[in-house]
Amino acid sequence: MKFKGLLNFGVLIIVVLTAVFGAACFNVQFDSDFERFFPIDSDDADFYYAYRQKFGSDNEFLMVGIFDSAGVYSSTILEKVDSLSQRIEKLDNVKRVLSITNAELPVIGSFGAASLPVLRYTNDTLIRLDTELMNQHQMFEGSLVDKQGKALCIIVQHKEQLPRDKADTLLGAIEKLTAQMHFNDCRISGKIKSEQSYLYKTQHELLVFMSISAVLVMIFLWLTFRNAWGVVLPITVVLLSIVWTIGIMTLTGKAIDIMVILMPCILFVVGMSDVIHIASQFYEKIEEGFPRDEAIRLALKEVGFATFLTCISTMVAFLTLNTTSIQPIRDFGTYTAIGVAIAYLLSVTLLPWMLMRVKNPNRFKIHTVNVRWDKFLRRLLMWVFRNPLKIGISTIILLSIAVWGVLQIDVNNSVLDDLSKDDPIKQDFGFFDTHFGGVRGFELAVSSEKGSLLDYESIQFIDKLDTYLVDSMHLSALVSPARICRLLNIARHDGDAAFYKLPASRSEHEALMESVSAYLKDRRIREILSKNFTQGRIAGRIVDKGSLAVSKKNKLLNNWLQRNGSGHLKFRITGSSDLIDKSNQYLTQNMLEGLSLDVLVLMLIIGLMFRSLRMMLISILPNLIPLLITAGIMGIAGIEMKVTISIIFSIAFGIAIDDTLHLLSRFKLELDKGRSLPFAMRTTFLSTGKAMILTAMVIASGFATLMFSDFKSTFYVGLLISLTLVIALLAELVLMPVLLVFLYRKKQKR
Repeated sequence: MKFKGLLNFGVLIIVVLTAVFGAACFNVQFDSDFERFFPIDSDDADFYYAYRQKFGSDNEFLMVGIFDSAGVYSSTILEKVDSLSQRIEKLDNVKRVLSITNAELPVIGSFGAASLPVLRYTNDTLIRLDTELMNQHQMFEGSLVDKQGKALCIIVQHKEQLPRDKADTLLGAIEKLTAQMHFNDCRISGKIKSEQSYLYKTQHELLVFMSISAVLVMIFLWLTFRNAWGVVLPITVVLLSIVWTIGIMTLTGKAIDIMVILMPCILFVVGMSDVIHIASQFYEKIEEGFPRDEAIRLALKEVGFATFLTCISTMVAFLTLNTTSIQPIRDFGTYTAIGVAIAYLLSVTLLPWMLMRVKNPNRFKIHTVNVRWDKFLRRLLMWVFRNPLKIGISTIILLSIAVWGVLQIDVNNSVLDDLSKDDPIKQDFGFFDTHFGGVRGFELAVSSEKGSLLDYESIQFIDKLDTYLVDSMHLSALVSPARICRLLNIARHDGDAAFYKLPASRSEHEALMESVSAYLKDRRIREILSKNFTQGRIAGRIVDKGSLAVSKKNKLLNNWLQRNGSGHLKFRITGSSDLIDKSNQYLTQNMLEGLSLDVLVLMLIIGLMFRSLRMMLISILPNLIPLLITAGIMGIAGIEMKVTISIIFSIAFGIAIDDTLHLLSRFKLELDKGRSLPFAMRTTFLSTGKAMILTAMVIASGFATLMFSDFKSTFYVGLLISLTLVIALLAELVLMPVLLVFLYRKKQKR
């Protein structure tokens, strides 16, 4: 009565909390901000934020690309481009619009500053003359027009950090305006469009993964228990744990992002583990003839401690993700750990309460199913005991191959690497890569330890650097202090584009600086040079071929700077793209730290259970081998390491150790009863084997649903975790019995 009363009271609290968290779920928000993946608490991030505060953001723009196979240098097309530019500039939250039709060359004459249009687009004859001059000096090539004259680009600079609703409104308005112009081919690319695409995909995939996971799990449960309640009860417990977790996220202000989208799917399959172990033990007791209430008590008694340990170990695995420097991954680890705790709580309260109120399962059906499982497990155990040497040799060979594969893994990342080649967003990026030198930003901070960056020696060196950046790093749309001086030289010579070069001598340079000193306070110059001219910005765009390729180019750049003696000038690569690349490097280190902590916690748990150092080491081995083999497969298959993929090892390890704890807990229980070593091993294998196989298959198949994702990294997370769990199951069933028998025989001989 006391037991039932406690359960009833607990369920009443559960009902109230479910109502609260369920209501909160209706207010769930989605987040697609790429900048949240910048490393926090790092010198690189601090430097970038200070740099951005001084010179503005490097990623708050949209690019509107227009292509015509017959060429874009016609008055008909250019007049529509100018009309579009003017209309876009009138939209809310737009700061500035730059196109070839409104680009101007500065003029500084006797009566002050003025400007001349770069392209007189209303007359085809003047267009030909102006384009010849532009092509001769290559001032806007790769920036506003392509080399072939078949594509042009409109740069739309918008306000920074736009909220999602305002960003969507702006993007929608620009798409509507471009559609009204009826260009033959028009593309739009930029941060807010990419984020919108990721957001829509995230919302869609959240529902898809949940649905597919539910169907797969129900199929496995039915095949195992052959009982409707064996399907309904576990599903109910796990669904409620997901509702609670999402409700807590919403109430604490956490939005669903590309990382958290994995959480409901993970909870669905991971939360099933405890439910299956408790339900399996309950059905086993029913088959033995125990009354329902007693069967529930015994089931909780025999597996309750093991499920508690697995809950703790899995929570720790996810909480160790807080060692990373990436906030979305920290949040993912924290809230998933909370979800695991909720799933356990509901498994030991709500599940027993429901089992007391459903119809008694058919003992004959349970017996029939268990007989088939026992027959299979006996055969497997006999094969293991007959082939320990083959198992050991095979393991060593596999590990040797895996170690070689691990050495082949590359850490790489690109902005839209998650998307398939056929994705419209990826294709739009490809368009700008082909015609305008890329969309990925490049930022190089420059500072002078003595004097102004506009000094003769400094400008000469920066101009030399500009040439290297264009010729060797293939930067397009380059802006720099030296480019400012080139434009000022044009201004001083009445807008003559032939003077798009630096003055030939120190005296000419000093004369130029003196004549334009009054105009150096222009806001456009302030986006490249600080007020005292001691700090500046060198920026452009490059084709995104991945962080590995960019890193090699950056190393060559640093070597060039050292060889050519930058002297008092200091340079530092920065920018949002650089920070995302660095987050990959930080995360690789963080993951090793987190995984080490996982291993340490498991060893402590095993040590407390068995009070044996040797047992601690042996129990770890079957859980590390799958990680090493999976990493080896990654290297052999050419799967590159990136932010979202690197988390699989901590997740897989945290889940895989659950079966280890269940097996060792039951093995210790049998030994404590005074059972002989062979009998204890046989009983443990038959008792836990079925639940181990079932939970592994359920969890692996649940993660496999992530392979339906449009995001490549999510696909690989599903594939690699599923693979790791299957390998871990084989290690538990085949290698662990050999290690345990070997260990205890050694102890018995002593």
